Amino acid sequence: MTATPPPPPGVPEATRLLSEWIAGLRDEDLGERATTWASHALLDWLAVAIAGRSEPLVQMLAEQYGGSGEQPCTLLARGAGARPQDAALINGAAGHALDFDDVASRMFGHPSVPVIPAALALAQAHKASGADLLRAIVIGHEVESRVGEMVGPSHYLHGFHATGTVGTLGAAAACASLLRLDAGRTAHALGLAATQAAGLKCMFGTMAKPLHAGKAAMNGLMAAQLAARGFTANTAAIECAQGFARTLAPVSRPLAPLDTQAGFAVEATLFKYHAACYLTHSAIEAIRLLRAQHGLTLDAMEAMTVTVAINHRGVCDIAEPDTGLALKFSLQQLATLALDGAATASLDLYTDATARDPRYAQARRRVQLVFVDAEDRNTAQVELLTRDGRRLHQSANVAVPATDLPAQWERLAAKAGAIATPVLGATRFAQMLEAVRTLRTAPSLQPLLHAIA
Repeated sequence: MTATPPPPPGVPEATRLLSEWIAGLRDEDLGERATTWASHALLDWLAVAIAGRSEPLVQMLAEQYGGSGEQPCTLLARGAGARPQDAALINGAAGHALDFDDVASRMFGHPSVPVIPAALALAQAHKASGADLLRAIVIGHEVESRVGEMVGPSHYLHGFHATGTVGTLGAAAACASLLRLDAGRTAHALGLAATQAAGLKCMFGTMAKPLHAGKAAMNGLMAAQLAARGFTANTAAIECAQGFARTLAPVSRPLAPLDTQAGFAVEATLFKYHAACYLTHSAIEAIRLLRAQHGLTLDAMEAMTVTVAINHRGVCDIAEPDTGLALKFSLQQLATLALDGAATASLDLYTDATARDPRYAQARRRVQLVFVDAEDRNTAQVELLTRDGRRLHQSANVAVPATDLPAQWERLAAKAGAIATPVLGATRFAQMLEAVRTLRTAPSLQPLLHAIA
């Protein structure tokens, strides 16, 4: 048998340290702020997943892997059940099908969509409490952010979709917490997650991108379940010489100290209020400001230059989108839509017809993208040349976590209501909203499960 490659000299034992932290975290260590943020993330994910339930890719997965009402875990808004791992897969893909779910800068991806469907399925199967589920969400977000920092931007720029890769580890961590695994078995769960982690950025704009999220949830859940049975893996899998970080990132860093005194990673979650790739949002906001300040319309544009960080290249720069899904990753066309006053938060905007609209197709060819190698990966700078000769400038950066949590809840509730009420109906949506709001003290998930079934 080949010996396990040891960590390089001086590299902290990230897998062991994370496992000990996961196993040792108590509910009283979290505090109300972290669990409030977790409930916000849960509300947003539920709404986006419910709104995405009828997307063709989700329908195919449900037909292939869904079960009947006799199966233990809820398939969102379907009145049917599935095995825990299949529910994680289907609900996870649904949560990313619309690309309207939350993001995290430290993770370089979408934190809730791998973690919550895995944790929700396992929590339902094991009849966990609301506090158990919220703790699992906090832990999953933390592990994703810590590992995301280890692999840094080089992992993403190299072509890996962190939601699928790093997200698998977050899902495993959340599920290890729900199963109350000790540190040793949690390390095996993280090792099993690390060896299953996958996701390629070349899949952006296709059905495979949401599949990354579903598979991350499914594989993370399976990793924790197998570890609970004694299934073994390399317990240095994250940091060892041929492990996750050093194999999947051209440049990786040691694990940072696990100090949460300044707050948990979940408290830096960024929510999406435009139904497109998050990297397009700063540009959309800058263009909306220009439109409002100067009373502009698309007809006023002679040309536009959008300057963004190099991490946008190969992600949201589809020059000629021909489907509604590809449109979500076309900064060029989204820029024209924003200047035209289109409702970029509306799911109805992202259709094949909009992508192929001759008016927007002509206008997007007058939008130039400039990529710069800058430390600031989130600010977009827009220069607009108008037909009457004016050069107008504006910038925006949406990657700033909220500080007013009641206001954030209201904004998320409005977003959730707009996209989930058409599926659930007003009564069940109100029940879901109240169940999430009171989840921290709920002894059972039943009120929530009843609303979302």
